[in-house]
Amino acid sequence: MKTNKKRVLLIINPKAGRTVSNVKAENIVKTFQKYGFDPELHMTGHAGHAAELTEKYGDGFDIVACMGGDGTLHEVVNGYMKTKRRSCIGYIPAGTTNDFAKSVRLQKMPELAIQTMSKGKIQTVDCGDFNGDKFIYVSSFGAFTRSSYSTPQDMKNVFGRGAYLFDGIQSAFEIRPYHARITTDDAVYEDDFIFGAISNTLSLGGVINLPRDLVSLSDGRFEVLLIRSVENPEDLPDTIHACIDLNFDHENVIFAQSSTVKIELTEKTPFTLDGEYAGDFDSVEINNINPGYDLLIP
Repeated sequence: MKTNKKRVLLIINPKAGRTVSNVKAENIVKTFQKYGFDPELHMTGHAGHAAELTEKYGDGFDIVACMGGDGTLHEVVNGYMKTKRRSCIGYIPAGTTNDFAKSVRLQKMPELAIQTMSKGKIQTVDCGDFNGDKFIYVSSFGAFTRSSYSTPQDMKNVFGRGAYLFDGIQSAFEIRPYHARITTDDAVYEDDFIFGAISNTLSLGGVINLPRDLVSLSDGRFEVLLIRSVENPEDLPDTIHACIDLNFDHENVIFAQSSTVKIELTEKTPFTLDGEYAGDFDSVEINNINPGYDLLIP
């Protein structure tokens, strides 16, 4: 018997954030049904599972919906980009920081997020390619990036953003320069840097918030934010505050926009993708995929 209900591949990460642990999966299924969807539930059981499920089943559904943190959406997009991209993506943000969700104004309350999906408004969002791996909103190296992937999930669930701040304070004492040559569409920057981010988002770690009139998630360009190293440690707080305050005229802060970014470093350097450890690299090529993926938005 045929049905007009939209079929939903529903992927829930039971370990993400505090919201998921407080909401029963069957209640999420019922809410999807309430709004006229036909959901098929899958719970993730290991790292990479959401990507596997999306790649294997995604083309057979109208919507691939995930509930978890930005890391869960990261996996879903990685799987989605290997499909024929016939479906669209729905996201119920339930992680600790949910940086990307803030950029597209997604609701954290599950019912409101599902209601958003039922309205069917779609935005095609750029996708990042990092040496072949995909990312949704940021690739970064240097200061404070370690705290996002080194903080235990249990600690994140209990203390929320405070867990990141605690680990961030510890990593502040480990700030060090990385010598890099960074090539964008329009310029080459070679120097010692303590931080670098190639992003497609308004919020970075909930600390740096780029203005909406400066960022488009669908324009085929990344925002490139770099912080040069300082010779005098006493100048570091001023430099970091300039970055947070978006003072791009500061001598140690570089802001650019580019569709491609090549990073060459003199040593193997840890990188993150969407807040998760991606490995150590001395050469990275980052490309903007436009059009990327279809996301259901408010």
